[in-house]
Amino acid sequence: MTPQDAWYPAVAGVPDAAMARRRRAGRIIFWTLTGLAAAVMAGGLVFAAASLRPYTDPARSMQNTVAPGTRFLVEPGSALRRGDLVLFPFPGPAPGRAGQVLKRLIGLPGDHVACCDVRGRVTVDGRALDETYLYPRDPPSTLSFSVALRSGQAWVLGDHRSISYDSREYGPVRLGSITGRVVLIAGHGSFTFAPVRTPRTFVADGLAPPDQRAVWPVRPLAAASAGLGALIILGLFGLIRVLLRRAGRQPA
Repeated sequence: MTPQDAWYPAVAGVPDAAMARRRRAGRIIFWTLTGLAAAVMAGGLVFAAASLRPYTDPARSMQNTVAPGTRFLVEPGSALRRGDLVLFPFPGPAPGRAGQVLKRLIGLPGDHVACCDVRGRVTVDGRALDETYLYPRDPPSTLSFSVALRSGQAWVLGDHRSISYDSREYGPVRLGSITGRVVLIAGHGSFTFAPVRTPRTFVADGLAPPDQRAVWPVRPLAAASAGLGALIILGLFGLIRVLLRRAGRQPA
């Protein structure tokens, strides 16, 4: 006997044909609800997985934040903030350079980005950055620059500043060309991922709000959780009905 058969136990005076019709209707309802719950769960998981794309960075320009060979997940099309780690196609031809590159977003359209102030720091709209994420003993920049970013432009720099090939050489990148921001990052050979948050200096300088962005796509995962919950409830309901029906058939 299946769980659906237990939905409509035998009732005195009810013809067998009517009971069969009721049980058939119960099976249809049960499997329809089960199918819908499974579809919602699977669809939520698929959309969540599609919202994050895996990449591996082979370069050294983002050490020590992202070591060569580190795996990370990128959320495409997300709202970008100063301080984000962003992935974008390499802007323009250069020998031995191609594909996607990873840098830190320093300036957005309308910003004035410069280096260096009297203490050798990068500034954004006159506010100096305390770049604790830089590679040890790297200066903020060995090249001077002062750029007013126009509409659709972004300024990007590597964290291993002394070897990074970035906006100091090829200028601002198109904001619209950015593939997305890094939301999760793992160490080489690690199976655990940690969220990437806005560095404190950007928040302290008022250049970015406190980072409370969800790491995982919330809505698809919520749908998947709801589908899973519905499947569990349906399974328990069917099991309880089976047990009650069997208990009712036991001799007194």
